[in-house]
Amino acid sequence: MSEIKKDKKDVKEDSANKTEIKTDLISKLPLKSHLRNVRKVLKVVQDMNQYYIPMYCVVHLLHVINNYMSLILSAYILNALGSGKFAGSDSAFAELFTQVLLYCVGMFMLRIIEYGVMDRVGLEEDILFKRFQALTEQKMLEMDFSQISSPTCDALRHRIQEDTNWESGIYQFIRYLNHIIFCGMNLVGAIVVGIPSIKLLVASGQYVVFPIVLALAVISVFTTKMSNKYAKAFTHALATGYEDDGLPIRMGWDFANNTSIYKYQNGKDVRIYGGSGLLKRYVLDNWDAPENKAVDRKIAICKGKSGFCYVVSGEIIEKGAYLLMAVLALAGKMPIGDMVKYAGCIMTLFGDMDRMVKIIPDFFQHVRKHMSTMELLEMRNEQYQGTLPVEKRSDRDYRIEFRNVSFRYPGSDRYALKNFSMKLQVGEKLAVVGMNGSGKTTMIKLLCRLYDPEEGEILLNGVDIRKFRQEEYRELFSVVFQDFQLFSFTLGENVASGSDFDKEKAEKCLIDVGLGSRMKKLREGANTYLYKDYEDGEEISGGEAQKIAIARAVYKNAPFILLDDEPTAALDPISEYDIYTSFDRIIGDNTAVYISHRLSSCRFCEKIAVFHEGCLVQMGSHKELLEDMDGKYYELWNAQAQYYQ
Repeated sequence: MSEIKKDKKDVKEDSANKTEIKTDLISKLPLKSHLRNVRKVLKVVQDMNQYYIPMYCVVHLLHVINNYMSLILSAYILNALGSGKFAGSDSAFAELFTQVLLYCVGMFMLRIIEYGVMDRVGLEEDILFKRFQALTEQKMLEMDFSQISSPTCDALRHRIQEDTNWESGIYQFIRYLNHIIFCGMNLVGAIVVGIPSIKLLVASGQYVVFPIVLALAVISVFTTKMSNKYAKAFTHALATGYEDDGLPIRMGWDFANNTSIYKYQNGKDVRIYGGSGLLKRYVLDNWDAPENKAVDRKIAICKGKSGFCYVVSGEIIEKGAYLLMAVLALAGKMPIGDMVKYAGCIMTLFGDMDRMVKIIPDFFQHVRKHMSTMELLEMRNEQYQGTLPVEKRSDRDYRIEFRNVSFRYPGSDRYALKNFSMKLQVGEKLAVVGMNGSGKTTMIKLLCRLYDPEEGEILLNGVDIRKFRQEEYRELFSVVFQDFQLFSFTLGENVASGSDFDKEKAEKCLIDVGLGSRMKKLREGANTYLYKDYEDGEEISGGEAQKIAIARAVYKNAPFILLDDEPTAALDPISEYDIYTSFDRIIGDNTAVYISHRLSSCRFCEKIAVFHEGCLVQMGSHKELLEDMDGKYYELWNAQAQYYQ
């Protein structure tokens, strides 16, 4: 038991060391690197919406102008009233009132314009956030499939998930960027409006003001340093808080926020297997554990101390600014109204400088966390992009040949296919059988050019398929993968895989695969939404989903139709028999390749290819292969046949 606790302590210390190293690396990056990172993220934001940041700058500018107009107006009124020249003079008072009224009308109009632009910015911001969230998904759709499934890409996606956790996504980048823009404009305004007070401070600095400014600077630097220290401790505690059994405290939060665990489809398994205790253990008990509560207290204390130092720093600067102006006013250097105006300017000057010092390191850190996303977005496709167009043949005379093809999946030392050769003739109906891991699905992926072979070549009508335009080449294939996906769109959109579809054609495909009667029972027919993600969505069974996937393959009407690993596994025996016996009629003169574990379904095919350990070991008809009693097909057939005897 002590050894286990020691191991957990080592894990905790190792994680803490990694966190410290990561934080130190971020803090020690040169300014040039930080600015380069900022430019990268800014470019992505600008590419998504070129008007967003300029509009936000306009909002900040109007806000700053309005604030200083209010400050100048207050000083003007106080100076006017303090001078006494308006007392008992109606014309002078009318003049003052008119000037103040015009000033207020101008401020009011600026504020209206500001909020008008702000409303538009809010709309653009929502669109921007949604687009940014979809960037990685969009990139995954554009990347080579071989890259998506690689260990490098898996590790990168994990880094992105970690880096954008805890509100560290684009929201924080925009938030900090807005703070910096506003503080920068405020500083410019404070300098422009407060130039006279700055001159007075410089002139009086050697006697009274300089010691006060020095004291304020020292205190501000000290409190800022302490605030950053506790903020770093807060981040460290947040990243390394562990339960007694080694479970990260943040896991409960991530798990609880993973809404997919609460989908109604999971309710059956939770009830049958009593999984509510498991969910409770990760979601609720994880937070209530004494060890985690201690971590919570540590986090709260660090956060509280950091916030306290931050507030103290700001309060000292604010009160110090008024103290400086009071000293100058008492010395007769300025009237009371100017004191208020310049105190506000000095307070803003020192306050925003203090805020900038605190914000910029955090901003750079949040920008640094976006570099994993930038790394993904900058990844280039590795597959050769051919330029040859694919010939459009009305006779569909397309011939495929695998010639000495060998292939290993990224990160694997084992060959999924080795020296594999095979020809597909036009209009042929071919069944592919073999044990798990024998290379059947790999052959389909190579054929569709989701991967490229390491050795050998795949030819289309005698030409290496890598030389063809990838999009045109893939138009030759309709594939029903074992892990096919349907979406919460309409039935017709799922069949056509597009929003604009031929309703009559889609309905015919559904009828051909045996879904005619089910479709008639749907409220909107082919326009009915699938699944309960929509209020009026229709839930479908696994067998119905497989029929829809097959209908989608038929709708595309590609020259090659590929059914990968039990496309009819969820169908009942009668439906399966109907699908296979009518499939020749459904696909017409197209070439069909069936990958199957059920050897009984192979009898419908003209030819059967038997795979074993990445090699093609037999080829022939069902009758011919059964005659070879030493062959792999005979072994597989008899292994399955015993369950039906």
